[in-house]
Amino acid sequence: MIKYVNVVIMNKSVYTDNLFTYKVQKELEDYVSLGHRILVPFGISNKPLEAFVFEILDEKPKDDIKYKNIIDVLDEKPILTQDKLELINWMRNRYICTYVDCINLMYPKGYRVEKYKVVYLNYESSLDNLNKSQNEIVEKLKLSKGKLKLNKFTKNIATIYNLKEKGVLDIKWEYSSLKNEKKISYLNLEIDKSELDLDSKRLGKKQKLVLEYLIDKKDVALDDLLNKLDVSRQTIKTLIEKNYVKIHEEDYFREYNGIYDTKNKDIILNDEQNYAVNKIISGMFTEKKPYMIHGVTGSGKTEVYIKVIEYVLSQGLDCIVLVPEISLTPQTISRFRNKFSDIVGVFHSQLSDGERHDVYRKVENGSIRVLVGARSALFAPFKNLGLIIIDEFHESSYKSDKNPKFDTLEVSKYMAIKNNISLVVGSATPSIDEYYKAKNGLYNLIKINKRANKFPLPEIEVVDMKEELNHGNLSIFSNKLKYEIKNALDNNNQIILFLNRRGYSNFVFCRSCNHIIKCNNCDISLTYHKKDNVGICHYCGYQTKIPTKCPECDSIYLKPFGVGTQKIEEEIKSIFEGIKVLRLDKDTTSKKGSSEEILNKFKNREADVLIGTQMLSKGLDFEDVTLVGILSADAILKSPNFKSIENTFQLITQVSGRAGRASKKGKVVLQTYDTNHYAITRAVDYDYENFYNDEIKIRKAFDYSPFRNIMRVVVSGENENLVKKNINSLHKSIVYLLNKRGIEKFDFILGPTECVINKINQNYRYQILFKDENIEINFLKGIIKYVCITKKDIVFDKNINVSIDINPNSLL
Repeated sequence: MIKYVNVVIMNKSVYTDNLFTYKVQKELEDYVSLGHRILVPFGISNKPLEAFVFEILDEKPKDDIKYKNIIDVLDEKPILTQDKLELINWMRNRYICTYVDCINLMYPKGYRVEKYKVVYLNYESSLDNLNKSQNEIVEKLKLSKGKLKLNKFTKNIATIYNLKEKGVLDIKWEYSSLKNEKKISYLNLEIDKSELDLDSKRLGKKQKLVLEYLIDKKDVALDDLLNKLDVSRQTIKTLIEKNYVKIHEEDYFREYNGIYDTKNKDIILNDEQNYAVNKIISGMFTEKKPYMIHGVTGSGKTEVYIKVIEYVLSQGLDCIVLVPEISLTPQTISRFRNKFSDIVGVFHSQLSDGERHDVYRKVENGSIRVLVGARSALFAPFKNLGLIIIDEFHESSYKSDKNPKFDTLEVSKYMAIKNNISLVVGSATPSIDEYYKAKNGLYNLIKINKRANKFPLPEIEVVDMKEELNHGNLSIFSNKLKYEIKNALDNNNQIILFLNRRGYSNFVFCRSCNHIIKCNNCDISLTYHKKDNVGICHYCGYQTKIPTKCPECDSIYLKPFGVGTQKIEEEIKSIFEGIKVLRLDKDTTSKKGSSEEILNKFKNREADVLIGTQMLSKGLDFEDVTLVGILSADAILKSPNFKSIENTFQLITQVSGRAGRASKKGKVVLQTYDTNHYAITRAVDYDYENFYNDEIKIRKAFDYSPFRNIMRVVVSGENENLVKKNINSLHKSIVYLLNKRGIEKFDFILGPTECVINKINQNYRYQILFKDENIEINFLKGIIKYVCITKKDIVFDKNINVSIDINPNSLL
């Protein structure tokens, strides 16, 4: 019986975000399964495009359409399993995105199809009456066995198509299926060495040299042999043809091997850690609810994870350990590799496409059984996944800011329920949303209240920077912090200084006319970087040299204001002569392996002070760090975002936890202008419970999460008037449809309004917010999807972008 399949075309356009039906010719029927990557002809030109099989139909669709045949099956085994297909469908509906958006999360980067047109010479056609340029094309084709890629005739395209109309040429689509995989060739003797006659006249000098080298060796890498003996590939080819040697290929897996190493310590769990391990293991195959470990910084959550992983591996199951990208430090990776050695894989953004592809392959063939990585590691192709661990699960980076805008925790919960996988999340500062759910019985809540080293949490001393100003101290360093830095240095200890702002200064400002140097592409000031005397936009990357005079009024009073990590580095060196300083921020870690190098130097005591941004807040454990300085707690607290207070509490707690993690007592100096804010006072006492109680009251009063879902639709484009017109059109369309369904009050719709940052990368931005107040969220999502995706070409003009985000982390 002839098969028909419904497929998803690998095309980014929203207009192709549907299932398309194709016929499977008889000779390919046995090779097509659900999840297979296939090649299909698409559009009027029948261009070959990749597609994935989502449904296999039992019978021919009941219509009169003549369906096209698929072209080929591209892989021996399906790339997408049934579970992955169901996950794609769920994510597409949940996050209002396309099939392709979701498939790209699970599709190995190393697979691609190269498509091209080929010109064929029709030898049976008449070649009479051709002009000079036409004859030249025909002769060129004859010299190439009658066919050439169309791109070889870029200057003669019109002539090519003219010849096609005459029947002299034919043009066909062709393709190559490519995989970014490496193999190594190995050589061995083909004949027994007892039969080898090195004095044979059939052998040349170089050939004898190769055979002598191979006599007592096995599996010699071809490239190594060529370099060592200085022989050519032709020499090897001749020996193979004479049946003296044989060659075989083996897969080579690219892997980034870091330089950072930590000692493998024998860990004895304390009572709280043992309770956590036993609680999780005892309910692993019966408990449906996820586990939340709420443990203070330094409580040994990683040791708990490791013990649980050991148990999971003993049951023949595999494990994914997710950590935020900024926490994916060499220390974190090294701890897992020290324990589980070669079965640990790493998956993060700094890997090359080839390295990422090889991690995918090693997971697929079972070589990797524990995968440590950022959020994208969640979609690795494990066949026997038994455990997902999400460390520091409160981190905002677990929510994707690119399509599909998925929430890692939500997806993990879906996978856990659907596939009977245990889910463990851990944090010293759980998100308000998830802790609310834990309080209401949706998690198994496990608390670890003491540090693993039995030492108390470091004391946090608050410095009021208003008082510093009143006493004439204009420095970013309070007198107390300078005193504590000197004390730490005198005792041969190390210091971490935290400021969540890179660069030298926040902005460049003219004191004569109030002009601020802004980005040409965005509605935001440029951050000053002193080393190259440039202003850089941290949103779009635009940069320009900073002039000596104001471009508006020609004043010489154009100066940088504010403080960044570069300025901190400069100032501390001027205060403490001879101090050795390292800086860890996006500017110093842009090259592959650079963060590893910086942390390795700090671990080896090549620096006294480590200055950094949020990258310092997690995953770092240095036994000689006794002092942490938080230089400005106000930077995040004053951000125009409803989660800024929660983020401030979390950052203070996490950064403070870097001090006193071994046998030495820790101290934290926290500088702020708002000493009485509850985020500060609760953080000083490490009082998460009362901070949660304070914050949840405010969330309830203002109807924010976890009490309401928020949907954000951002409309953007280069023409501001056109963007305004389209955001209003969106608003009218949604109100019209809701009205038709009997809804008359629209208090749950906020906007349209300008975004806080009105322009990014030459695109003006306007938004509408929706709360699911007195309206069902799925019904609201359906309306928004219908207007923004299904009817996009009717509601919106061309060159207008529409972004939809469910429960966004930021409203900027």
